Amino acid sequence: MSRRIIVIGGGAAGLSAAASAAESGASVTVLERLPRVGKKILLTGNGRCNLGNTHLNAENYHGTFPHGMQIIQQFDSGRFFRGMGLYTRTDPEGRMYPASGTAASVLDALRFRAEQLGVQTLCGKQVTGLKHTGAKWQVFCGETAFSADAVIAAAGGNAAPNCGTDGNLLPVFKRLGLTVIPPKPALCPIPTDPAAVRPLKGLRVRAEASASVGGKRLRTERGEVQFTDTALSGICIFNLSRIAAMHGERTEIVLNLLPDYSEGECAEILRELLAQRGDLPAGDLLSGLLPKRIGEVWIKAALGTANAAAGELLHAEAAQQRLLSLLRGRRFPVTGLASFAQAQVTAGGIAGQCLTKTLEAKGLPGLYFCGELVDFDGDCGGYNLTWCWASGKLSGRNAAESIYHVRK
Repeated sequence: MSRRIIVIGGGAAGLSAAASAAESGASVTVLERLPRVGKKILLTGNGRCNLGNTHLNAENYHGTFPHGMQIIQQFDSGRFFRGMGLYTRTDPEGRMYPASGTAASVLDALRFRAEQLGVQTLCGKQVTGLKHTGAKWQVFCGETAFSADAVIAAAGGNAAPNCGTDGNLLPVFKRLGLTVIPPKPALCPIPTDPAAVRPLKGLRVRAEASASVGGKRLRTERGEVQFTDTALSGICIFNLSRIAAMHGERTEIVLNLLPDYSEGECAEILRELLAQRGDLPAGDLLSGLLPKRIGEVWIKAALGTANAAAGELLHAEAAQQRLLSLLRGRRFPVTGLASFAQAQVTAGGIAGQCLTKTLEAKGLPGLYFCGELVDFDGDCGGYNLTWCWASGKLSGRNAAESIYHVRK
């Protein structure tokens, strides 16, 4: 008689887990709260689905689960999807995409594979409780109960609640005795002083961005920084957002707009520009180096105005030093958290100390976790989906093997 596994959540990790458990011989049912599975997959990578990365390093992952990198390093996203009939391409930065260029192809591959393996999918089923009785698990959806030999929790974190991931199961797991690291939004804009960014709304600039806490720079990223009326944004900012979420208003984001030049080279460039454009309005001085509006705003921040002639405003060496200092390290205070609706992923979740290396909950045999529910998350660039596929596959296989007592 086939043993039954219930997978809670039909997203990236849940579909991976369901297929893996079914491949290992289990009878699998997926409970999805939305009308269809995989909504968040369709939105990833602006609809193109950055499904993996060929450069998987420990510095790209964060959280408390100590076995996460080992799981990822034993996984091959390209091979995983080729086994489902989906082919991939890789860009020069190592980001992997479906060859079709559409996220729908990724969801199709997962759905087709699950269907071929006989996985049953029940949509519109919001799980409200779990109960362990003897060797069985009871999964409750309101008044309806489903019985299973093992359960794989793949309901996602709190990010993107419009995709059905709002952290509603975390209190359920806490009642089972598991430690939950408070969830925080990650891979999201970083709110700052509106007065500092509102004049720059809609502009972008290539920069070096650092997250600094108590004067100590914890991480530095390079890339395009985008300005909104209340926040800093862009991929390099997203990769700093976990630090900002964890340290709150103790954090500052430091922007260096001239990262390719040394301090001495920056001083020489400013002298050259003053010699060439000293008679022009100060707001025009940096337009050959930076987007004009950004240069004008930086000059106003350093000198109080940009209306006078550049040579007049920057005649004194002290004034030049103030501008250079700001160009190479303007500080933006973190003033709060972005909303989960703005976040791509959740920092926090089930604490790593609660899970074995097989992703089974300690002291709760037959309950497995994968994906964003685990306190283990990555940077932008396909790192989080890699974790979803890899942890889903492992949890599915281990859950199936555990109920058949054939652990490897």
